Amino acid sequence: MGRTVSYSFSCQRVRPGFFLLDVILGVAIFAVFVGFAGVSLLYSQQAAINSGDRIRGASLSQKGIEVIRSIRDEDFDSIQAGTFGFQIGGDGKWEFVGTDTTTGDGFKTWLDVTLPEDDRIAVTATTTWFFGRQRTGTSSVFTTLSNWHQEKEMGNWSLISEAGVYTDEASPLFNDVVTDGNYAFVTSEVSTGGAGLYVFDISNLAFPTRIQDGFSLGAIGYQLVVSGDTLFVITSMPGSELMAYDITDPSTFSAANLLDTYDIPGVDRARSLAVFGDTLFVGATYDGVEDELYALDVYDPSDIQMLDSISDDGSFFSLSLHDGYAYIASSEDVSELTVMDVFDASDLQKAPGGGYNLTDVLDGTAITTFGSSVLLGRDVGDVTQELILFEIEESPVPSPPPGPWYHNMGARVNALDRDPTGEYVFVASEYDAGEFQVMDTTLFQAGQLPRVAVGDTDTGFGRGVHYDPQLDRVFFTTNTALIIYRPS
Repeated sequence: MGRTVSYSFSCQRVRPGFFLLDVILGVAIFAVFVGFAGVSLLYSQQAAINSGDRIRGASLSQKGIEVIRSIRDEDFDSIQAGTFGFQIGGDGKWEFVGTDTTTGDGFKTWLDVTLPEDDRIAVTATTTWFFGRQRTGTSSVFTTLSNWHQEKEMGNWSLISEAGVYTDEASPLFNDVVTDGNYAFVTSEVSTGGAGLYVFDISNLAFPTRIQDGFSLGAIGYQLVVSGDTLFVITSMPGSELMAYDITDPSTFSAANLLDTYDIPGVDRARSLAVFGDTLFVGATYDGVEDELYALDVYDPSDIQMLDSISDDGSFFSLSLHDGYAYIASSEDVSELTVMDVFDASDLQKAPGGGYNLTDVLDGTAITTFGSSVLLGRDVGDVTQELILFEIEESPVPSPPPGPWYHNMGARVNALDRDPTGEYVFVASEYDAGEFQVMDTTLFQAGQLPRVAVGDTDTGFGRGVHYDPQLDRVFFTTNTALIIYRPS
């Protein structure tokens, strides 16, 4: 029986129009892609150009500040109030000219100068540029400069008296203190109700007055330092251990003045700081993991950048900078005085020899440097002296003889400062019968009793001390008071 097999064929005809549509669609997609890439490249290029303009403008404004600093150093009295440009004169020195200076590439810079006091100038250096709607901007830098040529007679600090006192009804446990013009900034603990950071008006030294009393730091305030118009504060705030505040006008100080923060690795480790130029050094407590010394670029305090850090085997409780070295009061048992080479802040190194090992294992707690000397304060011990003076004229790391010289404080030394000549050193300690003491360094080096004046207070331990050379006054903090001392 025969089988019938049926086959079915389907035949589709491809039309040329579909090929053309595919080509057009592919070209369109490619064009869009190229367009997006081109626009992205254009925006990236424009952003790079604008960034370069900002850097150039900021550099020229900073140059303007350096120009007036140079003129100040040459002849302070030649500076008058007004708006000026600047140029190199025929004698190779900077001089004022006209009302602005324009560079060959089109950046215009001028200096607005005022004279708020006889021995101080305030200057704003401003740079502007306009290269079309997409390339325009302004950069300004403000600073104040004092007349360092001016000679002032320092009083006799072997006789002292209180010039003014502020006493807090609570117990804020004040810590460090620093002054800037008519204002004093004081840090504190917070466990007993302290605000962490206080601002005082000291225009009337007899009656220091707290201002902005609604402000709270929200964390413990440790050490602090003023550089130009920026206040740097070490705090216990997690992730923001270093805070930078704008203090152009301290009378309006508030949380809005915060410029930037920086996270010191670890938890609540930052304790000490010192500044030189545009570099801030921060010392931290030892934890066996993170570094203990940090160098930060604060040229732009609203954008703090790390330069370098270095580790050690001790906690860095106090820092003092001297001739390219950082002298550190440390907890390291074999190097209570630690010395770091910080000449190149981007390459921190330990100084040859590392430091000085004192008897016993008591921590270094405070430090100051002057001339060719270093003064270290320590925690209290049963048989050890708490104040040690070193000579560093021949070597950055002390290598006796001569020295060291010792003085028994009978209590922990919490803070040290000195006058610019190094004749007098001011001590904040926990000695019950003399929380504030003045030491004569000449007597110290002669092996005689160095203490020449004592201030006794019933407001708690001595916790912070700062000498203001413009005022020839010492600002001293205790558990509950800010005390201003004056010499005879």
